This record gives sequence, C-alpha cells and structure tokens, in this order.
Amino acid sequence: MQREEALIRTLAELVVDLAWFFESCDDSTLDPHDAVKQLEWIAYKLDALSAEDRLSLIALIRERAEAEANPAFREFMEGFPEAAGLNEEGG
Repeated sequence: MQREEALIRTLAELVVDLAWFFESCDDSTLDPHDAVKQLEWIAYKLDALSAEDRLSLIALIRERAEAEANPAFREFMEGFPEAAGLNEEGG
C-alpha cells in the first residue's frame, strides 16, 4: 500500500470512528447537543469533497463495514455515507 493511500485510509477510519463515538456515547459522556453539532460538522466538511473523493470514501467505508465484527458498528458504517450526506453522485 502506498504511503498516501495508507494516510487516506487511516483518516477515513478516524472520521468514521469519531462519528461513531458522537453517535453512540451516552448523555453522561457528552452532551447530546454537542454530539449532534460534531456530527453536523463532520457532514459539513465531507460535503466539500469532490465527487471522486466521495466515491473513494464511500468505498473505503463499505469495505471496512464488510469486515466489521461488531454488528452495531457495522450497521452504523453501512448507513454513515447517507447520514453524512455523501451520495455517489457528489455534492
């Protein structure tokens, strides 16, 4: 795997992991309004991606979801692209 590809894969995983944290943490860990704000911020930043980058990110998320053992996290990842406003056609 090339260095740039490894970096992109790692960053994509971090985005999904952070989104999962904001989505799944309980109210005693993080204020629900703050969690929603952070999820909206993630979607806002992803909205700036080109159509090609959106497709790449969706593919990485789907690939990871297929290999995920945790059913709740897998379900989250399967729905993440749509929930984050990523569509295959681009912005």
